[in-house]
Amino acid sequence: MRQTVAMRVVVMGVSGSGKTTVGREVAARAGWPFLDGDDFHTPQARARMARGEGLTDADRAPWLARLRSRLEALPDVVLACSALRRAYRDALRGPGVTFLFLNVPRDLLQARLAVRTGHYAGPGLLPSQLATLEAPAPEERDVVILDVMADDTPARLAKRALSALGVAHA
Repeated sequence: MRQTVAMRVVVMGVSGSGKTTVGREVAARAGWPFLDGDDFHTPQARARMARGEGLTDADRAPWLARLRSRLEALPDVVLACSALRRAYRDALRGPGVTFLFLNVPRDLLQARLAVRTGHYAGPGLLPSQLATLEAPAPEERDVVILDVMADDTPARLAKRALSALGVAHA
């Protein structure tokens, strides 16, 4: 089932969609390293987002370049990254890159963010994230859309994701 070329999976979606949780589960089941795009933000960018301020394209450009460099350095990897606009996805696209879009209803996102603790991206960031989001277009054939419901567990989502990606898993 598994392809012989490198597979670089970018788990994408707005804040609260479960990118990190699902990404970690996918990586663990596939036996691949996991990278969290949040770890590559500058302290200044984190502070802005903690205040509920969205980042500009100029803020994101060096961040996306750092992420692309890390993706290219690893043959099989899972990266959690919002990749909200097509231009951001284009900046990350390269050999073996596939996007996994966690499509989550707004009310579920709001509920998740309302109880989230210990993360700089709180509920105040959701409106700017949703305004920025450009849902993947049909011609973006390297995007797998995973619809997320309230009763989905990370394990169930990871299994569905790996099946959709054609990756053998534990």
